Amino acid sequence: MTTPDGARLELSGIVKRFGGVTALDGASFAARAGEIHGLCGENGAGKSTLLKVLAGVHPHSSYHGSVRLDGVELTMRSTTDARRAGVAIVHQELTLVPEMTVAENLLLGREPRRFGFIDDAAVEARARALCDRFVGQGSIDVRTAVGRLGIGVQQIVEIVRALQDEARVLVLDEPTAALTGSEAARLFEWLRRLRSAGTTCIYVSHRMDELFALCDRITVLRDGKTVGTVETAKVTGQDVVRLMVGREMAIGTHPSALSADAAAVLEVRSLSVDGAIEDVSLELHAGEVVGLAGAMGSGRTALLSTLFGCATTKVSGEVLLGGAAVQLSSPRAAIAAGMALVPEDRKARGLVLELSVAENLALPLPLADADEAESIAERRIAELRIRGRAGSAVATLSGGNQQKVVLGKWLHHPPRVLLLDEPTRGVDVGAREEIYGIITALCKKGVAVLMASSDLSEVQRLSHRILVLRRGRVIAELPAGASQDDIVAHSTGLPTSPACTP
Repeated sequence: MTTPDGARLELSGIVKRFGGVTALDGASFAARAGEIHGLCGENGAGKSTLLKVLAGVHPHSSYHGSVRLDGVELTMRSTTDARRAGVAIVHQELTLVPEMTVAENLLLGREPRRFGFIDDAAVEARARALCDRFVGQGSIDVRTAVGRLGIGVQQIVEIVRALQDEARVLVLDEPTAALTGSEAARLFEWLRRLRSAGTTCIYVSHRMDELFALCDRITVLRDGKTVGTVETAKVTGQDVVRLMVGREMAIGTHPSALSADAAAVLEVRSLSVDGAIEDVSLELHAGEVVGLAGAMGSGRTALLSTLFGCATTKVSGEVLLGGAAVQLSSPRAAIAAGMALVPEDRKARGLVLELSVAENLALPLPLADADEAESIAERRIAELRIRGRAGSAVATLSGGNQQKVVLGKWLHHPPRVLLLDEPTRGVDVGAREEIYGIITALCKKGVAVLMASSDLSEVQRLSHRILVLRRGRVIAELPAGASQDDIVAHSTGLPTSPACTP
């Protein structure tokens, strides 16, 4: 059943405040049955808060406005109420229990029982059937503890957990942020099937290509308000960006030119790590961005972590900085040698959430007192356009602003080599352009950048060269102009065009 105007889901006049801060200021939108409806806006625009209202995370008593599903007003007091009403949501921040297995996470709260006890065999069998159905036969070992999986696989587990409910409304918040191209394509296929079956899908993403490839319509939020709903067939990405930021944005397309006599800053020779990377050699020059592409588990993150001194198994090979051999036995040693890392998981490895913005920005610095940290933080906040005060807990910032803090903490004394792992994961288009600008500015100062990203358009745009990894090995070096098809072909081992044969 839908309302006479075809709307299955309606959120009207939603106002939500946190103390003196208004997160949603009359936000509204409506989505139809059998529609994929995009929702976008800059970090801090109110998207996640709106989704939490819809998911019952924020109970009905904590906000003003109404939520209607098939014409019936919902007064949800919890996430359980939302699920029972037919709303399933996959949050950007994972909600899995790391110590539990994939099977236990998938069936958490709905475990089959026998004689009053959880039937472990039935839990495992049902979980395996779910993974086989939604991901592929034998794709995930459901007996593995979730905490031992990469963040991309964890995201897939989270999505499968939501899909099993056969919901009338499925909400996905940045679902492809950690997925490879093939995994994202599989997800898109499922969403289109759900749309054909009449499911309403709410799709939140900062990636314009995804929104335009999937969505029938897009609603844009800015500063907690709805500023417009557009049909994707009638607008361009630039039109949507203009609604998001309230201004025109200049968007570049290519990396800055690399000096022909740029010195080699980083040399990696036959680097191997047990079970992760094998015989990797590369060279990185001053002012150069080398992109690392490859499927999930290809060794991109393992390579960056090893170079930053985080390897937990046996390491062999040689690493040279400025022509001198270095032993990167710990992050402290890597920092002392002139390396810096922006990790894939900013909350777990890039920030101390209990500390303030100023304290996080000062983490790598041997400062004498808090006043100096405050002064540096104020400059960095203004320089990077971080939306947040120096004394605010970094946990209260939006994802894009947190990412700026992770990057900003290395800027007081720029490193010789900057290692970037998914530098714009979960970051809106405005913050993404600002981060790209920071990377470009660092390159102009001679910083060498080694960047891993699952966003192939990002790899193409920023890289002077692209190294493709597969099963822990570098299997191809491609020029900046390489097509996404060629990158994917090398990543997966499929036939490639003659021009890109390594």
